[in-house]
Amino acid sequence: MSLVCISTALAAESRPFIDALNLRHVHTRGIRLYAGDGFLLLQTGLGKLQAASAMAALLHSRPDVGAVLNAGVCGSAAEIGSVHLAHEVVDVATGRRWFPHLPPQRHAGQLPSCAVHTCDNVDISYRDGVLFDMEAAGIAMAASTYLSSDAIQYVKVVSDNSSATLAAFEPARASELMSACLPAVMTLCDWFRQNHLADDSARIIESCSRDILGKVRHSVSDTRQLQRLLQRHLSLAGRAPDISTLQRLGSARQVRARLQQAVQAITLRYEP
Repeated sequence: MSLVCISTALAAESRPFIDALNLRHVHTRGIRLYAGDGFLLLQTGLGKLQAASAMAALLHSRPDVGAVLNAGVCGSAAEIGSVHLAHEVVDVATGRRWFPHLPPQRHAGQLPSCAVHTCDNVDISYRDGVLFDMEAAGIAMAASTYLSSDAIQYVKVVSDNSSATLAAFEPARASELMSACLPAVMTLCDWFRQNHLADDSARIIESCSRDILGKVRHSVSDTRQLQRLLQRHLSLAGRAPDISTLQRLGSARQVRARLQQAVQAITLRYEP
């Protein structure tokens, strides 16, 4: 079965998940990674560049990751300790935007959703309906290359507002706050498993990959990219691509280009 990767920025944010899921540190070059039964936890470090770099490195090397959930503290005008999903992620520096395809409310614990604005520096201009963090856009930038928008979600808990600013925030408090969002994270993980991480999907991807590799030579890196594209096509279209057409192509690059065209041509349909 494919894995769910929870990403956090700081050790204090990671601790509640490590304890609750009984995760163990995995010695992995260049990234700080924990693993357990069906889960990975990636501790990226602070800021969108570190978040993007760590997530890209993980997803490139681990095609068995089928969903990403970014969890962390944030600033907002909302109440301290309140938990929110993200219906929009904005990179404030570039203006680039991502729009997560949120699960139905029955799978999201009736949590409110907000726009998350990722800033390069701390922003204390607390506003209603906006959460401020420093990593979400980096996660979105990296993960959207590999996964569909409904397989990338964000759970944020408010750590500071105009009544209790970041200047008074103690890092140890992050663990306490993150514990409050554990139920929401686990509910979303259950939804991921029901909708994206079924064994059938993994078997389809493995079978398609094997059929293509039997006809067209792929390096290890090519194979990982192939599996990612097959996974994305299956998630978006609900079916595998035409394997016989791909088998007739002359190189891994041509296979990849044809698959990328097929993925980009898929029309998304949103159901209420």
